[in-house]
Amino acid sequence: MNGEFFCIDRRVWSRVCDCGMNEAVAYLVLARGTGPENRLTSWSTTAVGKCAGMGIVPAKEAIKRLLQERFLRFAAGHTNQRPRYELILPETTEDAEEDDNERIWLPNSIVTGTETGGEIAPVQRLRAAGDVWALRLFVDLYNAQNLRDDGGISPQVLRQEFRRERIAEQGIYVVWAFTAGSYTASWTGPLALHQKRKRNSGEKDHPVWDSVGRLRKMGLLTYVPHLFENDSQESEIMHPYGIGGHGEIPIETQIGETADAAARNLADWIEARAEEKGCDHLCPVMHTLPNVQMIGVARLHYRPRTRRTAAWYAQAQTNGAKWLEHYGRLGGKPEISSDDVFGIFNVG
Repeated sequence: MNGEFFCIDRRVWSRVCDCGMNEAVAYLVLARGTGPENRLTSWSTTAVGKCAGMGIVPAKEAIKRLLQERFLRFAAGHTNQRPRYELILPETTEDAEEDDNERIWLPNSIVTGTETGGEIAPVQRLRAAGDVWALRLFVDLYNAQNLRDDGGISPQVLRQEFRRERIAEQGIYVVWAFTAGSYTASWTGPLALHQKRKRNSGEKDHPVWDSVGRLRKMGLLTYVPHLFENDSQESEIMHPYGIGGHGEIPIETQIGETADAAARNLADWIEARAEEKGCDHLCPVMHTLPNVQMIGVARLHYRPRTRRTAAWYAQAQTNGAKWLEHYGRLGGKPEISSDDVFGIFNVG
């Protein structure tokens, strides 16, 4: 399919997962094989076996179950030698926006992998792990991810906290240090249904953290630090602050490195004070933003090449270049007026 992504319906996906791991994986593979209409597919047992690492018999049984449960039906021209299936989707409503909100746009690579040699596709890895809750969460998180507006998944759903400490004040700037802290989640969006999961005997943490941890260990989910105006829910992102972690794009890492260097170069004694306090990531921020905060924004590693993804990437390059120029000039200790900096802090 053009764009290297495909689409499934969130409501159908939820019911498919209730059938079990093999059925859920088979459904994703068949959906990956659809055309632009995201409905008709000629992929069948062979494709499920190859993409999901399943044997022929389990693959056949999974497709049979999907047919029985009315997630699939035979399409025109179907034969045993040349299978053709149609994904049965909910009827569209008069509210086009509501229908669009139920769509989950997924990159082809989660099913078929990338061109990187020897890589096992995420769907196959998650099936082998045997955690249908992790698979379910993985797919549902794509519905919650908005790279253009949130830099990833909304911090109201998943986030990494950072401890903030005031290191120094130099001119119109306050140098803040941020140290990585704990991970938090809210029972909203894709996590709402996970709240009902029961802890196993002896478990201290809620089982959703097993699923989140599995996605992180597989490199499917990461957290990218971002600087926010303040610590309220209404706060807007100022810019990403990359630390060289998995999932960052190069300009995000460059912003983090340049901001840290700028903070240390404001005065000779700042770096010594940061080392004394054992601080990690430094950033000079105007004193008019007294509650600035760093938050680790969750982000899925595999990205569908949609228009929204393209808009995020273009925006990241444009705004990122402005922040690099700002911190680069600040690191060089130029004379910068408050009017100059106000313009930088209000880039689109």
